[in-house]
Amino acid sequence: MTARTITEAILLAIVVLLCWLGCAGMLRMREPTQSLHYLALPAMGTVALTAAVFVSTGNSSAAWKTLFISITLLAINSVVAHATARAFRIRKLGHWEPRDGDRVEFVRDTKESE
Repeated sequence: MTARTITEAILLAIVVLLCWLGCAGMLRMREPTQSLHYLALPAMGTVALTAAVFVSTGNSSAAWKTLFISITLLAINSVVAHATARAFRIRKLGHWEPRDGDRVEFVRDTKESE
């Protein structure tokens, strides 16, 4: 085995581990909005996958396409999680804005409280 093969195997093992941890975390959470936090783990796994493709193929078009896909996935991950959480809230409450009586924590501005 060469150092390149070992590096590829380690990077791919990290990808698999992050995906499994994300799945286990999503299954473990009680609320759907809590499980959304675990979507970040597989998205972070794409960084290791991109590195593995670069190690395997070098400076190739496949490696650059993988990098583009990884950046895109990382960029839209938080947007999709936020939109999904908002959809969960709308389905549960019928609205997304906080109203009087809703259990929502507000962080007060220190200038206002003085």
